[in-house]
Amino acid sequence: MISLDQHLVLAPIKEEDQPKLLELMLRVYRPVYGHLWVDDGSSYVHSQFNLSQLKKELNERGSFFYFVKYQGIEQGIIRYIENCSTPGLPQEGSLKLHRLYLTTELHGKGYGKKLMSHVINHANLHGQHSIWLESMDTQQQALNFYTRMGYKPLEHFKLDSPNMRPEYRGMIRMLLELQVLEEC
Repeated sequence: MISLDQHLVLAPIKEEDQPKLLELMLRVYRPVYGHLWVDDGSSYVHSQFNLSQLKKELNERGSFFYFVKYQGIEQGIIRYIENCSTPGLPQEGSLKLHRLYLTTELHGKGYGKKLMSHVINHANLHGQHSIWLESMDTQQQALNFYTRMGYKPLEHFKLDSPNMRPEYRGMIRMLLELQVLEEC
């Protein structure tokens, strides 16, 4: 467990947590992203948080996957991967923020910023020179948050997902360059 403050804790996700993870993500994802999908996002959530996918993500080298617990209750997830390349960036030293989802009850209360600070600290401690992420280009609240945190647009692309409404397939890859501390 990693304590970020007196109320906010990161608890590692394990294979046996998959039913709880799926239930949480159905509750977290659909209210914010359901409009992007012809089926309210349920098929996407099931494809991303089934046992097979969870095993794959837990076993990926350099992967860190946590429940975000607020006052002891799972209220979201965060996953990041060290040394993960993207077009135009080297693999070594590039950390991918793969998943960051919080219940709507935690939106706008500074918890996203605390989680981002944790990721930045982790990246700095583990020799990562940049952090990158992908976001829906129509999710203005998320884009504004990432921009405030210092992320810059890297490139635009389209997500090819059969149940996604075509007008919402736009994605943006964003990058945060970290200050590299020189050893004395």
